Formats: sequence, C-alpha cells, structure tokens
Amino acid sequence: MAVISPEDECIQVLGTDDATTCHIAILRHTASLVTGMAHFDGSGLQLAVQNLIDTVLRETGGKQWGRLELTLVGGFKDSRGMSEELSFKLFDAFNRSPTDVHLVTACITDLNTRIEKGIPYPVIYGLAVIVQTGEIFPAKFQDRGPEQPLRSARHFTGSEEVINIYDNRKKQLVIGPFDYSTMDEIDLLCRLPDPIIREHLSTSPEQEPKHFEASVRAALVQIRDFPDPLKSVFKGKGIYFKKEADGRWTKVD
Repeated sequence: MAVISPEDECIQVLGTDDATTCHIAILRHTASLVTGMAHFDGSGLQLAVQNLIDTVLRETGGKQWGRLELTLVGGFKDSRGMSEELSFKLFDAFNRSPTDVHLVTACITDLNTRIEKGIPYPVIYGLAVIVQTGEIFPAKFQDRGPEQPLRSARHFTGSEEVINIYDNRKKQLVIGPFDYSTMDEIDLLCRLPDPIIREHLSTSPEQEPKHFEASVRAALVQIRDFPDPLKSVFKGKGIYFKKEADGRWTKVD
C-alpha cells in the first residue's frame, strides 16, 4: 500500500497491476485529496484496511470536512471462489472500521469477469489514480519499481502484513526491512520449467499475465541467493529510493 498527498511533487499517479483474484482499493479524502491505494490478496486484511484508513486520515492536515470515498476493483468469477471470498472479507473489514467510509465503486468478482472460449478472465487487471484530480482508469505497467524480486519474495513466502512502501514525510519509497523464509529444495524450484510454475505456483494459472513465470523465478532466485534478508540484504535498515524528474527511482544512501 501507499498513501500520497497532492502536495507531493514527486508522485502524481498511484497504480498497481497483475491482480487476478486480488482486489485493488483506492481510498480518497475529498477535502484534502489525500489518496491511498492498496493491493489485497487476503493476508492481514483487517489490520491492513485500518492502516490504510488511518494513514490517509493522518495525512489530511487536520481537515475535518470532506469524506473518505472508496473504490474497489479486482477479482473475477474463478472456479475456486477465491475472489468472492476476498470480496466479502474486504466489505467486512471496511464495515468493522469505526471510521465512516463511503463506497463509490465496486467493480469486483462477477462484475469484473469476461468469458473467453468458456474460460473466465478479469476485465481489469490493474488500476491507476491521478492524485490531484481523482481520475481512476485501468492501467498496466512496464516498470514496477525498484527491488521487485526482493518485494516479490516477501509475498511469495506468505507474508501476512500489507506494508506501506512510501514515506510521506521524506517523499521516498522504502523497502523493508522485512524477513522471508527460505524453502526446501530451493535450487530445484529455481529450475522448474514455465508450465510447472504457472500450474502449481498460481491461484489462477490460466489468467496470469505473460510475465508471471519470469517474476516468480526472479523471486525464487532472490530467496536462494539471499537467505535471511534481515542480515544479507537490509543489514538492520530499510532501502530508500527517491523519484527523479525523469521518472527513475534512484537509491538514497
């Protein structure tokens, strides 16, 4: 997840993609225009939802007027019902929050499904929002930011925490520090052929994007080459990046 204020000159657009059974949430405060986005796979949901709400409210600058508006997009009518289960859990998590949240759009599960040759697929895999205007549109990304294999390794090994990857005060992207577990036979897993990776390491093999296998293999190699990341990668602190004028992320020492 990440939360951005309209005063941030570095970031104009928030986005995420590669959502199959996952759901994307955009939470926007109508007075301050502070905007948050989260990519939910079902892990740590209640805490993550409250963290998203609290972080948006904290960045509003004390504005008491306005309201929190929520957009939910993602999932599809998958055969195992994983999307539908996540939809219900997300509604429940937002409903349990003591803060009033106004649902504006829910393009999820059944409503985000298209059928091609008898097989269901998501209509929208990715989403973006312009922070200043609140305009929301389908999106996909060639560049998914720095340290992608490291970030994927955390998801791949079953992390329960949805982490905030943007430091609003410093205007920097922050990765970690976090831990991930290694796996038995990690060398063998790194050598798995693409069809096996797709079939056995995805919640929705037929619907995954073309780069799925390459992303999974990069995460597996990360786990193999850098076990115990708190020591081998982070050395006790996070990795920070700043956004340059040309759009590149550069590491901050």
